[in-house]
Amino acid sequence: MGIKTWLMSFSPTTLTSAFSSVTLGTALAWYLNDRFNPIIYVITLAALLLAQAGVNLVHDYYDYLSGVDILYRASGFSHRPHPIIDLKLSPRDVITVGYVFLAIAFMAGVYLFTLVGLPVLILAMAGLIIGVGYSIPPLKFHYRGYGEVLAALAMGPLVTWGSYIVQTGIYANPAPLIVGIPNGLFTLLILIGSGALEIDACRTVGKITLVLLVGIRNTRYVVYTSIALMYLAIVISAILHYLPYISLVSLLLIPRTLRLAGPLLSGDENVVRSRWRELRNLWAGPFSVRLILLIIFIVSMIIARIYPPLSI
Repeated sequence: MGIKTWLMSFSPTTLTSAFSSVTLGTALAWYLNDRFNPIIYVITLAALLLAQAGVNLVHDYYDYLSGVDILYRASGFSHRPHPIIDLKLSPRDVITVGYVFLAIAFMAGVYLFTLVGLPVLILAMAGLIIGVGYSIPPLKFHYRGYGEVLAALAMGPLVTWGSYIVQTGIYANPAPLIVGIPNGLFTLLILIGSGALEIDACRTVGKITLVLLVGIRNTRYVVYTSIALMYLAIVISAILHYLPYISLVSLLLIPRTLRLAGPLLSGDENVVRSRWRELRNLWAGPFSVRLILLIIFIVSMIIARIYPPLSI
């Protein structure tokens, strides 16, 4: 198989989550503490991209073994290429590459630990447990109804916090945890969207996703709450001076976010099925909300540093 096939197997559109959180944590270190080490940024970014790609491969392998992805593909839906079913990679190669990526990412975490200290190693271990335990027995978080929440916590606040720590050596500042909430919650929306499309397959194999746990009718309330908290976190970040007030222009994205999540707000399985191509825009659209948020945050930081009155 060629390099292009393997790159597709990593589910590259989902890797914007790791990129956004690492870059945001690094930008906060520069904006709040005037710290920026480009080498550490590159190491951190590479490690997190490998970690997320590794988790994607391991997750796809175990969903293939459970049969949920085979049933899902048979239903006619497809929100991204599956490395085994669609790209025809061997299951053994997929799980091997997934574990190799996770091992490299963890070793990068150990290296950063030698530079910064124990909290980085603890965060790396927590991320590894969440990533590996997402689909792998006996933990199988994603099969028990709370995997999506743990993934959102890991890929949002924790990655942003860790990326800030390795730049500054400061552990106690809550800024990256709060500023990282929007990316984590957008990740949650994406996972809820894929869970809604896979609902029949998950029922058949006994996989309890968040959508099945709360029910499709109540999923809309989870979505509304997630979107409200996303933008509330931005407002709080501006009030606490973690972000410049001009970053509040990002509130203009609320209608777009609601439109992207539109199929999930119906509370009806048939509507979700009929609008499945529209729902894919949550994670496969040309301009991801989380990337737009990242651009707004960084541009607002640069403007505020150039013209300090705009930082308040």
